[in-house]
Amino acid sequence: MLSTNNINNLPGLNIIRFKNNDLNLIGILPLIAEEFPSWGLDRLKSYIRLVLKQDSNGILVAKNDSSYNVGLLIYSIQDIINKGFSKNTKKEFSKCLVVENLISSSPVLEKKVFLQLTNKAVDIAENNSCEIVELPRFNTSFDLVKKKYKKNIINFNGWRTFIKIDKILTANKEL
Repeated sequence: MLSTNNINNLPGLNIIRFKNNDLNLIGILPLIAEEFPSWGLDRLKSYIRLVLKQDSNGILVAKNDSSYNVGLLIYSIQDIINKGFSKNTKKEFSKCLVVENLISSSPVLEKKVFLQLTNKAVDIAENNSCEIVELPRFNTSFDLVKKKYKKNIINFNGWRTFIKIDKILTANKEL
């Protein structure tokens, strides 16, 4: 489990890395089903297993103090075309943590959950020498993320939003 004394942690929410076992799978299926309501149980399970097949992919789960799953972030680490992200302008590709899905179970908690999950995604990106984090298109659910990362946000054509990583850390954070 992640440290609860991290300054990026908000009170009442803990972020854990999803461990693939049947008990944990049952706990996140309702959140995945919110994103893909027409998918059946087998297809949802298959999607999760497919995501976790690659070592560069992962799932983060936001839990409240009662250990109820209130949010989910699915990510992959990819090389994307460098659009000025890299400090080395001759570099063709930049290493990027791509947020594939970002889900909250409650509209009331959504902004807080999105910020907490984004904070951890940035930590993972730093640990994996990524230069950028790619997020879904911003809406009002991302207000806290916009406020915290405003100096590092790059938005291209309103389709996806990027957070540029200021420094690449070599020391591992607890994830």
